[in-house]
Amino acid sequence: MKPSHLFLIVALGLSTAATAQPDARFNVQLFRPSGAPQDLVVVQQARPLSHLSVSAGPYLSYSLNPLSLIPEGGDLSKINLVGNRLQLDVMATVGLFDWAEVGVDMPLILAQGGANLEVIGTEGSVESFVLGDLRLTGKVAIPGLRRPAEGKGWGGAVTLNVSFPTGAQDAFAGDGELTWAPGLVLDYRFENGILLALNGGFWKRPDRVFSGVSVGDMMPFGVGAEVPILRGSGVTAVGMVHGAVGLQKQPDEPRQVPAEALFGLRWYSSTGLTFTFGGGMGCGCSIASPSLSFFTSILWIPAKTREWEALERFKEPPEPPPPPIDPDGDGVIGESDACPDVAGPVANMGCPDTDKDGDGVVDRLDRCPDQPAGSRGKDGCPLARRDGNRIVILEQLNFATDQDIILSESFPILEEVARVMNENTEADRVHVEGHTDSRASDAYNLDLSRRRAASVMRFLVESGVAAERLCSQGFGRSRPLADNATEEGMALNRRVDFTIQPPSDGPRPPCPEDAEDKKRKRPTKKAPATPKAKSKAPAAAPKP
Repeated sequence: MKPSHLFLIVALGLSTAATAQPDARFNVQLFRPSGAPQDLVVVQQARPLSHLSVSAGPYLSYSLNPLSLIPEGGDLSKINLVGNRLQLDVMATVGLFDWAEVGVDMPLILAQGGANLEVIGTEGSVESFVLGDLRLTGKVAIPGLRRPAEGKGWGGAVTLNVSFPTGAQDAFAGDGELTWAPGLVLDYRFENGILLALNGGFWKRPDRVFSGVSVGDMMPFGVGAEVPILRGSGVTAVGMVHGAVGLQKQPDEPRQVPAEALFGLRWYSSTGLTFTFGGGMGCGCSIASPSLSFFTSILWIPAKTREWEALERFKEPPEPPPPPIDPDGDGVIGESDACPDVAGPVANMGCPDTDKDGDGVVDRLDRCPDQPAGSRGKDGCPLARRDGNRIVILEQLNFATDQDIILSESFPILEEVARVMNENTEADRVHVEGHTDSRASDAYNLDLSRRRAASVMRFLVESGVAAERLCSQGFGRSRPLADNATEEGMALNRRVDFTIQPPSDGPRPPCPEDAEDKKRKRPTKKAPATPKAKSKAPAAAPKP
């Protein structure tokens, strides 16, 4: 007994058999193949056959125990109403306009056998040689999802199967009525030839109750894959899981889900014949789920037709990408090289480096590409340079702690400031502005910033800048650039700025701090000159 079978309550006994009435029977055949050579046996792929191309041939399938019942309590052997079935599906398909295909499937049960049917109300075993339900098939590609046989990418199609009641219903080979099944196919073909396909839909069937089990409308499903093994020889492996979910069921009745998994090998021969063979097993989720299945098929496509040519192209492995083109030999390939005829570094997209200011720092690394850095510059920038109405210094000036003494390490910066001023003679007035952080009082910081600004001004005068072109002014902690709550912010706020004043038509106005000193009627204090030479600088003290 197969434990995965659905347990059915079947009363066994002579008296029951004598009084039982036959139930309405149905088609138990789960294996319904597709007739196009690239379809995955019972799972369709999205591509229709090429225009006016024909595919025809037989599918031969064998299923073991396609219809089984389990006695009440499970203490007796299962009853295989249809213990085995050998079926032949004669199929033909034609493509239309590269967008659609139509086909026909005539199933013929060559042989089948099973147990005595007395348990369902009739005497003897199932009839052996009978016809099945004639089936018409159709497929139409979805616009935007039509893929050629050798192509890669997504594919999509809608399908329709219509079955006519030509089969022997008493032999479980037909449904006794017209049935139809619309569906949807979605797949994807990879460049290496691997195909993944997904099928789904709806199957309209007559409502029946057989041995207490509902049989009616269903939702068929299928998922399959094809993987090239020897693509140049046309040998592939196919695998799929297919079945249907029953939509009808009685109270307390498990849902019927006949399904099986199948695997096989396929050969697309150059003669136009496609050979497929394989097998698999059912899940036992329904009374109509076979234990084992085997299948083989030979589908023929006339040689030299468009479909034959498409399959031959599919067998050709994808062409390797062309070798990278690098005419200038700089290692930057193809479209990535902005200068394909001139060698250049990868960091500059294959173009030669340029140095507009001639300071030895290439423009892509030069933070000041229009101004030479000089011998003491950094990152392509000079220690001091003019930027609009300001003279920008590369590093902050350093003073002895709480003093106006300039540390010797800042001498080169101020010498560069003097050079910039002497080269820009039209800048007739530059304000030297001192600023501090927020530590200490306002009065202390204001005085310290004034003294430091004055010290810088004296250094510039001693470096050759005319005194009348300079003013010094302290602002204390009133103009912070950053938050004084952090060490980094305080370091940015301790600074000296150089602001170029607009040119004056008449006499130069007095310096702001000089005017304030005169207003307070106290002479300007003259601080001792700061030596220019580094060797004469006072001993360095800790930085503020």
